[in-house]
Amino acid sequence: MVNTRFKWKLATQADPATVKQLAKDAQVSPVVAELLASRGYEQATDAAAFLKADPQTIHDPHQLHDMDKAVDRIQEAIERGEQITVYGDYDADGITSTAVMYETLQAVGANVNYYIPNRFKDGYGPNAAAYQRLIEQGTQLFVTVDNGVSGKDVIDPVMAQGIDVVITDHHEMPADLPDAVAIVHPQYPGSDYPFAGLSGVGVAFKLAWALTDEFPTELLDLVAIGEIADVVSVADENRALITMGLQELRQGLRPGLHALIKQAGLNEQRLTDQDIGFGIAPRLNALGRVADASLGVQLLTTLDDQEGEQLAAQVEAANQQRRQLVDQVMTAASEQAQAPGNQDQPVLVLLGHGWHQGILGIVASRIREQTGKPIIVASTDQDGQVAKASGRSDDRFNLFTALDAHRDLMTAFGGHPAACGLSFEVGKLAALRAALRDEAAKQNFDWHAPAPLLLAAQLKPQEVSEQLYDDLQKLAPFGPDNEEPVFEFSDVHPTNVRTMGKDNSHLKFMLPGKQADVAVVAFGWGADTQLFRAQGGQLDIAAKVAINEWHGQRQVQLMLVDARVRGTMVLDERTAHLRTAHFQEPGEYVIYDERLRKNVAPHVGAAHALTPDAASQMDLAGKTVTLVDLPDSLDSFKKLFQNDTGMPAVVRLLLASRHSAYLAGLPSRTDFAQVFKFLKQYPQVQWPSQQTAMSKYLKMNAERLNFVIQVFSEAGFVTIKHGVLNLQPTSGKTDLKQTTRYQQQLARYQAEKTLLYDDAATVTQWILQCLKMN
Repeated sequence: MVNTRFKWKLATQADPATVKQLAKDAQVSPVVAELLASRGYEQATDAAAFLKADPQTIHDPHQLHDMDKAVDRIQEAIERGEQITVYGDYDADGITSTAVMYETLQAVGANVNYYIPNRFKDGYGPNAAAYQRLIEQGTQLFVTVDNGVSGKDVIDPVMAQGIDVVITDHHEMPADLPDAVAIVHPQYPGSDYPFAGLSGVGVAFKLAWALTDEFPTELLDLVAIGEIADVVSVADENRALITMGLQELRQGLRPGLHALIKQAGLNEQRLTDQDIGFGIAPRLNALGRVADASLGVQLLTTLDDQEGEQLAAQVEAANQQRRQLVDQVMTAASEQAQAPGNQDQPVLVLLGHGWHQGILGIVASRIREQTGKPIIVASTDQDGQVAKASGRSDDRFNLFTALDAHRDLMTAFGGHPAACGLSFEVGKLAALRAALRDEAAKQNFDWHAPAPLLLAAQLKPQEVSEQLYDDLQKLAPFGPDNEEPVFEFSDVHPTNVRTMGKDNSHLKFMLPGKQADVAVVAFGWGADTQLFRAQGGQLDIAAKVAINEWHGQRQVQLMLVDARVRGTMVLDERTAHLRTAHFQEPGEYVIYDERLRKNVAPHVGAAHALTPDAASQMDLAGKTVTLVDLPDSLDSFKKLFQNDTGMPAVVRLLLASRHSAYLAGLPSRTDFAQVFKFLKQYPQVQWPSQQTAMSKYLKMNAERLNFVIQVFSEAGFVTIKHGVLNLQPTSGKTDLKQTTRYQQQLARYQAEKTLLYDDAATVTQWILQCLKMN
């Protein structure tokens, strides 16, 4: 429960003198100067060039492979009046790419239309039937955007008919490329193009530039959306393209985008890369997932305000539908991912029937985050014979390379190292899983090892402010090769911890700030609520600095990325009534009562339902240890951790108890005397039938009276035979408090007093003191 999700590494801190001088020369805050210096921008001139996102870094489009061939063929088609079809893709990068190319060709007088394939009918990339329909409708030249390099089987027959195809793409290139008129691609083998990180819309933009022979500033807003949506590198020329594109977006010149931004509740004048990544891009992607992605091109290219509002409303409706579908599939997919057969699989392939195929990529991303494993989420079509799938991975495992070597197992395939789309026959599922296991071994992929997390610097909650957020935004846009800074906050003390969301899957808590408490939002951490309420050890968090803007009010906040515990945390979940929900946490469960242990074992596993003796012999270092019921004594508790092998990460307290020695109270000398005097007066008492009457007469609770009789019995003062309590003659003095029964009750009383009835802080300190003594 407290294992970090990432492997933390603090970035090498720059020389303090360099940072101080850079802050002065570049006129930036010390935090920004530290980040710039640690990223290699130590001189003010270098820092200024980076912060400005200099347009001079944008490369000449004619450097791209086959660019001149592509321009010549398109210009020829324009001169001849040929029908040109822009063949796009249904994701945000593909939609913006199509809009860029369609607008450009319209502007230069081309006879142009566009086609966005349907995810469900046409699949990913070139579709033979779709191409043939378009040819029959008059298309004489195809220009692909954001697809094509994996379409040899479709494009070569089209070329053989005398219909030319110009490909613009950025996806991973297969060994066997289509015989197209031109392939414009930043990673073409042997090409000298200086930057490989353009997305589909970036390549389309370069073609638009080359066609018009003018830098098309008005298209940069579309470029920013597509590049951020496709999570490409934001270094080199992409940094300038996105930065300038954000400036265009803030002007609100496109009616459809203006309306969509309003629908998303975003501040158009302050629009950021995060707003695109989490606000605009998901809405455009939703069209291709559950509706018609062509609506996206209409939205981006319309010049009519009313039409823009209508289209934005349709996009928002698709986005809401997408959310509902994701929720429906996530439950079943998560259960499958956690099934015993998948526990030891390094790469997961999940297969469902009737899962909406438009949202498989989102589900794959979320389950990858949950499990830390690369994953393919697939769903069968109506006949159950062929499955369509989306895959997601991270930097530790190249999913494209792994699948590319096994194209014989798939009917369609394309994508990137971290994301791909594919189809396969269900009968080949076992072979696909086996192939991925082998590929994981070839790549030396260890899914147990958490992905690295680079921490930019250490901060205190008191340093978090709106000014800090604004300063950090000078480093934006963020993304691959210019990651948004993540900061370490050490030894934090959360307050007001509460869950959020309709399923309580998210968290929010507060940290004491300089002038006001700072909110921390933790998406997906709802199951770890108690961790942030725990006391004892040191809690560190890794978080990003963000802004919460609502109804015109701006408030700085932190977005949790990871959490780490040092020492032992004590979770206070003390309860009088045990429920099944108490046994969902992984870890070791210590149970004193044998009957209770047998009842709990099926819920946690027999190997984890421990006797106190078994627990005391186990290495509990780094584990979560739950004390289910109350120990008989404080000494018994201390013995649990007597092995000198390290401290548990968490001690979780349930401490259920049926009877309370503490509430009953220990009998005093007067209590013993009062009972003895009564028995001398009434030497024969029906027991236990007259216990209640005797309790009322003596004004002593029944539990305490019963305990006095037990002590008297051990001391030989009374006997109980055939339901009759008899007082026995005694000689000499007997110290009743030294009897075994009294000492047991005393130990129980002290255990309850310390562990059940002291406040959480006191119990925590007592437990930590015990751990230090062992």
